[in-house]
Amino acid sequence: MKEKTILLPEDMCEKLKAEKRENESFAQLILRLLKQGKNKTPIEQLAGIFEDESSEWEEIEKKIYGDRLRFSQRDENIIDE
Repeated sequence: MKEKTILLPEDMCEKLKAEKRENESFAQLILRLLKQGKNKTPIEQLAGIFEDESSEWEEIEKKIYGDRLRFSQRDENIIDE
């Protein structure tokens, strides 16, 4: 296999080193990171995934707003202490 040398800014090299697993080469690291990026679904593809009156979406909304309320109340309790 033919090899290439690439130049990267030092800060980018440090970030790559931080992501690198033990016993993983930089080539393997870059392939893993590239593969991870391809597995992400663009947010545009999620638009309209739930019907307007979807009961599933209503349940999700209830959980979201319930969590927000709990965090808000927790924050108020912390401030009051």
